[in-house]
Amino acid sequence: MRIAIINLKGGTGKTVTAVHLAAALAVQGRTLLVDADPQGSALSWSEEAEGLPFAVVGLPVRNLHTRLNDLLPGLTHVVVDTPPGDRAIVRSAIAAAEVIVVPIAPSIIDLDRLRPTLDLIAEVDAISPSRAFVLLTRVRAATRSGRLAREILADVGGVALLDAQIALRESLSTSFGTIPSGDNPYQIVLDELMAKELAA
Repeated sequence: MRIAIINLKGGTGKTVTAVHLAAALAVQGRTLLVDADPQGSALSWSEEAEGLPFAVVGLPVRNLHTRLNDLLPGLTHVVVDTPPGDRAIVRSAIAAAEVIVVPIAPSIIDLDRLRPTLDLIAEVDAISPSRAFVLLTRVRAATRSGRLAREILADVGGVALLDAQIALRESLSTSFGTIPSGDNPYQIVLDELMAKELAA
Protein backbone atom coordinates (compact mmCIF):
# COMPACT_ATOMS: atom_id res chain seq x y z
CA MET A 1 0.00 0.00 0.00
CA ARG A 2 1.25 3.48 -0.87
CA ILE A 3 -0.18 6.17 1.42
CA ALA A 4 0.38 9.92 1.14
CA ILE A 5 -0.31 12.03 4.24
CA ILE A 6 -1.23 15.49 3.01
CA ASN A 7 -2.66 18.81 4.09
CA LEU A 8 -1.49 22.13 2.65
CA LYS A 9 -2.06 23.70 6.07
CA GLY A 10 0.67 23.19 8.65
CA GLY A 11 0.23 21.87 12.16
CA THR A 12 -2.41 19.26 11.37
CA GLY A 13 -0.53 16.20 12.62
CA LYS A 14 0.88 14.93 9.32
CA THR A 15 4.22 13.68 10.66
CA VAL A 16 2.71 12.04 13.75
CA THR A 17 0.19 10.34 11.46
CA ALA A 18 2.87 9.24 8.99
CA VAL A 19 5.18 7.77 11.64
CA HIS A 20 2.42 5.92 13.49
CA LEU A 21 0.86 4.55 10.29
CA ALA A 22 4.29 3.42 9.09
CA ALA A 23 4.82 1.62 12.42
CA ALA A 24 1.46 -0.13 12.09
CA LEU A 25 2.21 -1.13 8.48
CA ALA A 26 5.69 -2.39 9.39
CA VAL A 27 4.07 -5.23 11.35
CA GLN A 28 2.65 -6.50 8.04
CA GLY A 29 5.69 -6.13 5.81
CA ARG A 30 8.74 -4.12 4.85
CA THR A 31 7.78 -0.46 5.09
CA LEU A 32 9.46 2.77 4.03
CA LEU A 33 8.60 6.24 5.30
CA VAL A 34 9.48 8.93 2.75
CA ASP A 35 10.00 12.38 4.25
CA ALA A 36 9.03 14.73 1.41
CA ASP A 37 9.03 17.79 3.69
CA PRO A 38 12.12 20.02 3.27
CA GLN A 39 11.93 20.67 7.04
CA GLY A 40 12.78 16.98 7.54
CA SER A 41 10.65 16.33 10.64
CA ALA A 42 10.27 12.59 9.99
CA LEU A 43 14.01 12.27 9.34
CA SER A 44 14.75 14.09 12.59
CA TRP A 45 12.30 11.77 14.35
CA SER A 46 14.19 8.73 13.01
CA GLU A 47 17.52 10.15 14.21
CA GLU A 48 16.14 10.54 17.72
CA ALA A 49 14.35 7.18 17.81
CA GLU A 50 16.93 4.53 16.99
CA GLY A 51 15.35 1.21 16.17
CA LEU A 52 12.23 2.29 14.30
CA PRO A 53 10.66 -0.77 12.65
CA PHE A 54 10.80 0.91 9.22
CA ALA A 55 13.34 2.82 7.14
CA VAL A 56 13.11 6.59 6.63
CA VAL A 57 14.51 8.48 3.63
CA GLY A 58 14.36 12.14 2.71
CA LEU A 59 12.99 12.93 -0.74
CA PRO A 60 11.62 16.51 -0.76
CA VAL A 61 11.40 16.71 -4.55
CA ARG A 62 8.76 17.75 -7.03
CA ASN A 63 9.13 14.60 -9.14
CA LEU A 64 8.54 12.29 -6.19
CA HIS A 65 6.01 10.21 -8.14
CA THR A 66 8.66 9.17 -10.68
CA ARG A 67 11.61 8.81 -8.30
CA LEU A 68 9.62 6.72 -5.84
CA ASN A 69 9.47 3.87 -8.36
CA ASP A 70 13.22 3.28 -7.86
CA LEU A 71 12.63 2.67 -4.15
CA LEU A 72 9.66 0.31 -4.44
CA PRO A 73 11.35 -3.05 -5.19
CA GLY A 74 11.33 -5.20 -2.05
CA LEU A 75 8.87 -2.97 -0.20
CA THR A 76 5.39 -3.95 0.92
CA HIS A 77 4.27 -0.48 2.03
CA VAL A 78 5.30 3.16 1.56
CA VAL A 79 4.09 6.16 3.57
CA VAL A 80 4.86 9.68 2.32
CA ASP A 81 4.94 12.61 4.77
CA THR A 82 4.40 15.88 2.89
CA PRO A 83 5.13 19.54 3.62
CA PRO A 84 2.61 22.31 4.20
CA GLY A 85 2.23 24.85 1.43
CA ASP A 86 4.42 23.26 -1.26
CA ARG A 87 1.81 22.42 -3.88
CA ALA A 88 4.30 20.88 -6.33
CA ILE A 89 5.65 18.31 -3.84
CA VAL A 90 2.18 17.53 -2.49
CA ARG A 91 0.82 17.14 -6.02
CA SER A 92 3.59 14.66 -6.80
CA ALA A 93 2.89 12.71 -3.60
CA ILE A 94 -0.79 12.47 -4.51
CA ALA A 95 0.16 11.15 -7.95
CA ALA A 96 2.38 8.50 -6.35
CA ALA A 97 -0.20 7.29 -3.82
CA GLU A 98 -2.87 4.63 -3.86
CA VAL A 99 -4.44 6.10 -0.73
CA ILE A 100 -4.46 9.69 0.53
CA VAL A 101 -5.03 10.57 4.18
CA VAL A 102 -5.78 14.18 5.10
CA PRO A 103 -5.35 14.68 8.86
CA ILE A 104 -7.25 17.63 10.27
CA ALA A 105 -8.03 18.92 13.74
CA PRO A 106 -11.70 19.70 14.52
CA SER A 107 -11.20 23.46 14.68
CA ILE A 108 -12.96 26.11 12.61
CA ILE A 109 -9.69 27.46 11.18
CA ASP A 110 -8.53 23.99 10.10
CA LEU A 111 -11.88 23.24 8.48
CA ASP A 112 -11.84 26.65 6.77
CA ARG A 113 -8.37 26.00 5.30
CA LEU A 114 -9.21 22.52 3.98
CA ARG A 115 -10.59 23.56 0.58
CA PRO A 116 -7.20 24.18 -1.18
CA THR A 117 -6.08 20.66 -0.21
CA LEU A 118 -9.29 19.11 -1.52
CA ASP A 119 -9.03 21.14 -4.74
CA LEU A 120 -5.47 19.88 -5.28
CA ILE A 121 -6.58 16.27 -4.73
CA ALA A 122 -9.35 16.73 -7.29
CA GLU A 123 -6.92 18.32 -9.75
CA VAL A 124 -4.42 15.45 -9.54
CA ASP A 125 -7.07 12.75 -9.21
CA ALA A 126 -8.26 13.50 -12.73
CA ILE A 127 -4.82 12.35 -13.93
CA SER A 128 -4.01 9.66 -11.36
CA PRO A 129 -7.12 8.29 -9.60
CA SER A 130 -6.61 7.48 -5.93
CA ARG A 131 -8.68 7.13 -2.82
CA ALA A 132 -8.78 10.10 -0.43
CA PHE A 133 -9.91 10.11 3.19
CA VAL A 134 -10.13 12.81 5.84
CA LEU A 135 -8.94 11.78 9.32
CA LEU A 136 -9.98 13.78 12.36
CA THR A 137 -7.06 14.17 14.78
CA ARG A 138 -6.66 15.77 18.20
CA VAL A 139 -10.32 15.17 18.96
CA ARG A 140 -11.44 15.90 22.52
CA ALA A 141 -13.87 13.25 23.70
CA ALA A 142 -17.57 14.17 23.87
CA THR A 143 -17.11 17.75 22.71
CA ARG A 144 -19.18 19.87 20.36
CA SER A 145 -16.16 20.58 18.12
CA GLY A 146 -15.75 16.94 17.18
CA ARG A 147 -19.44 16.48 16.38
CA LEU A 148 -19.59 19.76 14.44
CA ALA A 149 -16.49 18.85 12.40
CA ARG A 150 -18.08 15.52 11.43
CA GLU A 151 -21.27 17.28 10.35
CA ILE A 152 -19.35 19.78 8.21
CA LEU A 153 -17.05 17.16 6.66
CA ALA A 154 -19.96 14.84 5.86
CA ASP A 155 -21.13 17.43 3.33
CA VAL A 156 -17.73 17.86 1.65
CA GLY A 157 -17.42 16.19 -1.74
CA GLY A 158 -14.38 14.48 -3.23
CA VAL A 159 -13.17 12.72 -0.09
CA ALA A 160 -14.62 10.37 2.49
CA LEU A 161 -14.51 10.95 6.23
CA LEU A 162 -13.04 8.02 8.13
CA ASP A 163 -15.07 6.63 11.01
CA ALA A 164 -11.84 6.19 12.94
CA GLN A 165 -10.48 9.28 14.64
CA ILE A 166 -7.49 10.12 16.80
CA ALA A 167 -8.16 11.43 20.27
CA LEU A 168 -6.21 14.32 21.76
CA ARG A 169 -3.61 12.44 23.81
CA GLU A 170 -0.58 13.68 25.69
CA SER A 171 1.30 10.54 24.60
CA LEU A 172 0.92 11.57 20.95
CA SER A 173 1.76 15.22 21.58
CA THR A 174 5.06 14.15 23.16
CA SER A 175 5.82 11.19 20.88
CA PHE A 176 8.41 12.91 18.67
CA GLY A 177 11.64 10.92 18.69
CA THR A 178 10.08 7.81 20.21
CA ILE A 179 9.22 4.40 18.79
CA PRO A 180 5.44 3.95 18.52
CA SER A 181 4.28 1.42 21.10
CA GLY A 182 2.27 -1.72 20.57
CA ASP A 183 -0.76 0.28 21.73
CA ASN A 184 -0.69 2.32 18.53
CA PRO A 185 -3.82 4.53 18.31
CA TYR A 186 -3.43 4.62 14.52
CA GLN A 187 -4.05 0.87 14.20
CA ILE A 188 -7.79 1.50 13.97
CA VAL A 189 -7.13 3.97 11.14
CA LEU A 190 -5.06 1.41 9.25
CA ASP A 191 -7.68 -1.30 9.82
CA GLU A 192 -10.38 0.91 8.32
CA LEU A 193 -8.20 1.91 5.35
CA MET A 194 -7.36 -1.71 4.58
CA ALA A 195 -10.99 -2.77 4.87
CA LYS A 196 -11.92 -0.04 2.40
CA GLU A 197 -9.18 -1.14 0.01
CA LEU A 198 -10.39 -4.75 0.13
CA ALA A 199 -13.95 -3.60 -0.54
CA ALA A 200 -12.94 -1.41 -3.50
